[in-house]
Formats: sequence, structure tokens, C-alpha cells
Amino acid sequence: MIILMNKIIWISSYPKSGNTWMRYLIANYFFNSERIFDQKIIKTIKKFPIDDLIKKISTKKELIGNPYKISKYWIKSQILMKVIKGNVTFMKNHNALVSINKQDLTNENHSLASIYIVRDPRDVVISYAKYRNLSYDQSIEELCSKKLFYLIDTKKDFPSIEILGSWKFNYTSWRDGVPNVPKIIVKYENLLENCYDHFYKVISFLSNILNFEINEDQIKFSVDISSFTNLKKNEDLNGFFESDGKSKFFRKGKSGNWKNVLSNSQIKYIEKELNSEMKFLGYL
Repeated sequence: MIILMNKIIWISSYPKSGNTWMRYLIANYFFNSERIFDQKIIKTIKKFPIDDLIKKISTKKELIGNPYKISKYWIKSQILMKVIKGNVTFMKNHNALVSINKQDLTNENHSLASIYIVRDPRDVVISYAKYRNLSYDQSIEELCSKKLFYLIDTKKDFPSIEILGSWKFNYTSWRDGVPNVPKIIVKYENLLENCYDHFYKVISFLSNILNFEINEDQIKFSVDISSFTNLKKNEDLNGFFESDGKSKFFRKGKSGNWKNVLSNSQIKYIEKELNSEMKFLGYL
């Protein structure tokens, strides 16, 4: 007898690439029954790893001592996950699809599908630098790093750890990993250009996997209520609960800002280091 494990639909991206926007779109489509603006609707889509679960099976001392040990608990936490209303859940994720010490981030037993949002790395550099209070050169160094690296948030009660890798590694790991798991790659710039059409493609992708009828009116509602204008306006009035308070989370919501901000040498370096992937995605 085959027992179905908890299955995850991953919403993954490098930081500052449109992950939060995609979560709002999906959460408003599936979970906003009242059809009103709710800043915290995206709490229906939790961040992986789930800190409360990791807290039960690891210790703060262990992870601060060696953050890469989080890999020991990736699969175990997916086994322990409590999935509400069935055996499928959406999960936000910035980790690369990586294996550390033979411990995989996930596998086909636990993954139902993957949605990956990718953004022009020249624009990511700027947003990432502003968000983490880095210089552009520091931001570029991380995005183009040849080494696997992590981010750790120790301000919370329990450390939150993400194993990012470079922009290139993060993107290609999800593009090429778990090959038997259905996946869709969404360009941030396409959402900016025509959010309805490209979000429709995401919902169509999900409908084939989850076997539901597409509700075009709900797509329109989700696109309208999740607009960057609405999200920025709400943050300006009420703040944003996922922000660290150092800078605005929803800043510009545009593409091509790198042309006015980065130096020629910075642009050339990024384009050289990430050349093949940028060409493949149409950024060059």
C-alpha cells in the first residue's frame, strides 16, 4: 500500500525577485474568500523551513554554530508538516535546490510542483542592496559568488536560515533539479508587462496539477487586489509585517532601473559572470 506524503508546491526565487508578489497573487486567488484587501493573506503560504518545526527537532546552539546543519532537517521537517485541508500546501522559498552532506532540500516524494520567479539580476542587485543595506559592489559579489553561502536571521527567537548560493546557481538549481516534478518559470518583467496573462499561465499550470476549473474572475480579482500600487500604498500607511523596518519592502516595482544606477564596470561584470543564463532568459 502506497501512503501519500505531504506534497509541496514550491514558490521559489532569489530574494527581491517577486516572490512576495507571486504569493499575494496565489493567496488571493485560492484563499481570499471575503474578496477584500488583507495584507496578511500571504500568511496562508508559509516560509520554508518552518521555524516552529525546526525548533522542535534542532537547537538554536546547533544552528548558530554551523548554519549548514539546517540541511539535516529539511526532509524531516517536510515529513512532520501539518497540511491543512488535504495533502497539498504552498511554500515560499529562497533556498537553492541544493544537497549538503547528502541531505537534499527536497525530493519527488515531497514535491508536487515548482513555481520559480526570476528577475533580471542587474535589477536584483539594486533591490537586494537596498533591502540588506549593502553597497552595490557587495550585492554584486553575493549574486555572482562562486561559493555556496547562507543568510541567517538571529533576531528572532529561533534562527532562520536560507542557503542561497549565487543568482545563477539558485536559478539553475530549480530550473534543472527534481526533473520529474512539473515546473513553471515566471519572469518578473512579464508580470510587470501583463500580469493577468502571465498569472493566468500560472493558474492554468496549477489547474492541470490540482484538477480544478479556472476562475477567470478570481484571476482578475487577484491581479487587481495584488497590484504593486495597492501593496506599496498599504505599506506606506500601515507598514509591512515582513519588513525589517530599515527600508521599504515595496520600493519601485519597475524594471530597468539598473541602467540609471549601476556603473558601466558593474554592469559589464554582472553580464560577464551571468552571461549564458541572462541570454537564455532574454536579458541580453
